[in-house]
Order: sequence, then C-alpha cells, then structure tokens
Amino acid sequence: MTQQSDQEVSPPWDAARVNLTSKELASGVFAVMPDDVLAKDHVATTAGFVVGERSVLVIESMLNGDLASQLIGLVRQVTTKPIRFLVNTSYHGDHAYGNFLFPDTTVVIQHPATKRYMDENFEDDRRFMIGLMGEGKGIERVQARTADIAVADMVSVDLGGRTVEVRHFGFAQTPGDLVVWTPDAKVLWVGNMIQAPSPALPWLLEGRHKETIATLTRVRDFLPDDATIIPGHGRPMRPADIEFPLRYLRELDSAVRKAIEEGRSVEATLEAVAMHDYGEYSLFDWAHNMVNVPAAYHHLRDGNGGA
Repeated sequence: MTQQSDQEVSPPWDAARVNLTSKELASGVFAVMPDDVLAKDHVATTAGFVVGERSVLVIESMLNGDLASQLIGLVRQVTTKPIRFLVNTSYHGDHAYGNFLFPDTTVVIQHPATKRYMDENFEDDRRFMIGLMGEGKGIERVQARTADIAVADMVSVDLGGRTVEVRHFGFAQTPGDLVVWTPDAKVLWVGNMIQAPSPALPWLLEGRHKETIATLTRVRDFLPDDATIIPGHGRPMRPADIEFPLRYLRELDSAVRKAIEEGRSVEATLEAVAMHDYGEYSLFDWAHNMVNVPAAYHHLRDGNGGA
C-alpha cells in the first residue's frame, strides 16, 4: 500500500508474525511466500530469487530488516553465491524498505519513477507506513536506499548461464511497476499489479484503472499459457487467472460510467456499483468501496477515462 491512499484501514497483515518460506519452481528459481499463503486470499508480501552460475538476483526486499533477514537467510540456505542484483517492483515500503540490509555490492534495480518517489518522499512514506502497519514493527529502523540502476523499459541481467529480464509493461498500480521474468523457467514476478489470485481484487490506490486494464492485458498476452505468475500478496497463479481482475476492472469501468451519466454522486455511485459477485474477497469492503469505486469515479468524472 501507499501514501496515496488516505483511507483509514486496519493493517492487512501483522509484520511481526510473518514467517517466510521458499519453494523451488524450477532449478535455481525460487518463490518466497509467507507460510500461510495457501490458507488466505491475501497475505504478506511475496518475493523470490534466481540463482545463476555466478550470482543471485533477488526480487523484493520486504517491509523491514527482520523480514529482509529472513529472505536473505532463505537465499543462504540454497547458495553462497553473491547477491549481485535486487529488484524492487514498486516503491511500496513492503517491497523496498529492506534494501538497506543487502550487501553494499548488491546492485538495486528500480523504475525511475520508483527511485524518484523514494528519493523525494521516503520520510513521509515511512511515517505513513508506521501509521498503517503499526509502531514497533521494525519500520522505524529502516534506512533509505534507492536504485543503482533505473530501468524505464527493459534490461537483461546475466547471472551466469541464466538471463533474467526486468521489464516495465506500463502503469498498473504505480507509475514505476516492474516485473521480473525468467525465460527459461517461465516464471514472472509482478508485484502489486496483481495482488493475488481470485477472489482478490486490484487496488486502485492511484486510480487510472483504464491504464491498469491495458497493462494487465499486455502482461497476459506476453506470457505463454504455462507460465507461473507470482503475485504481490498471494499464491502462484497462471496467465489465464489474469482474466479475473480484468473482468472486474471492465465491469467497474462500465458501471461507474453509467452512474456518472445518470448524474449520481460518488456516494450514490457506491450504492449503484455494489458488485456483490466479487464480495468473497476478504478485503472487498476496503478495496472496492473505499478505494476502487471512488478512484474510478473521480478519474472518469474528471475526464481522464478515455474513450
């Protein structure tokens, strides 16, 4: 989550209770997930790492030093090779605050928009995250560390005998969303552009839902059918599973447009765009009613919604 959302919300998970585990998806390719990932429809931040002949690339650095230490420990259970690269898929604190704990020799990779946001807003963002996740969760001790390499489009990273691609497909939840693709293993980390498989919904924390639809469509079309996707806060999924958030966003767009055409206020739109069919998601009330409907309403009403 991000400072862009000013709604009151309880912590979506307790950072002090997260136990990270790793699962090898292909030789040298590991997903890192909380141990309750199969029991809940939304969990703490996922991550991962890819091992080459010479070095390791890690995806995400987690919310605080304790979780970053757990992640590094999982890498060290597998290999002593140097962690040469670290990718943050966005500027959200639970994906990037642990950067400071990685070795000085680790090259941090971010999108330029992510680096800019963290360089300019770190202290304000940290205060927000403490307010959201709670005091005493280790956020007070994190230190700012931003990109050594800023990737606006795509870069290939050679780990020795294995190439990993870091790509930007466009805006999905933040202007700086990156994905990490391992072509040989066909595994893609997407960060918060997809929270989790169904019944989880997208979080339009910065609005721009039409751009999110376009980006998710590009990601789906890029992937082979048998690829594995690691979403930002849930269990692994397949490219076909992207149709669920796409369908939700298209229905949201259509329903909110109709409400605006009928002259409804945002409050009346919330009643008209109930979308109860998606209510199975444990965070539905917050994600749909407090975030997504108002975000889509203001975006479309203000003339930013496109054709």
